[in-house]
Amino acid sequence: PDLASPTANPAGLELWMLSVIADAVSTPWQAIARSGLAAGDLTVVVGCGGVGGFAVQIAAARGAHVVAVDVDAGRLEQMRRNGAELTLQAGALDFKAIKGEIEGLTKRRGIPGFRQFVFETSGTPAGQTTAFGLLGRGGYLGVVGFTPHKVEIRLSNLMAFDATVQGNWACLPEHYPDIVAAVLAGRLALAPFVERRSLATIQEVFAQLHAAPYSHRIVLTPENA
Repeated sequence: PDLASPTANPAGLELWMLSVIADAVSTPWQAIARSGLAAGDLTVVVGCGGVGGFAVQIAAARGAHVVAVDVDAGRLEQMRRNGAELTLQAGALDFKAIKGEIEGLTKRRGIPGFRQFVFETSGTPAGQTTAFGLLGRGGYLGVVGFTPHKVEIRLSNLMAFDATVQGNWACLPEHYPDIVAAVLAGRLALAPFVERRSLATIQEVFAQLHAAPYSHRIVLTPENA
């Protein structure tokens, strides 16, 4: 598409911003698309960083009721502005309280208490344990985050709840036209989540990201690009 055209690019995005589509946007897009999530469904996104933040937007764009769970209050504030109906700060709340808040939302909104969706995008043992624990009757858990650490869960919950767990790796090419169209139309926001820096700062960027999580996805471009 011609990014200079306001018809093709009403959101006014620049090319460097679109670089995060693969894989930060496309990975949760495929995970949500293959789950069958539909308008009116309840979905919980556990971990709202570079991938989970877009998962919240994608689920909201499909008309779902979205709950965002993260340890970072700043991320949760951003999720409130970008599709989350309810935000819960893990760490400030224990698992029982998180589950109770979600159940409260379902009652207030008249959402069925079964066949709910959970997407694990934190890539942490605590996040994965929380996500599996939230899986209920007829529920669906999409595992998008990765951790090399082992997690102890009761696998028999899948039998008891007739539930489904599915992993997701990246995204098939066939989804990209719809993703790009959604982004250019402004149905998914990129600008609040990305930051452009010079390629010459690469060492400083690496040091910053190793030191602590960062709220934006950094895109490095050559000086004259």
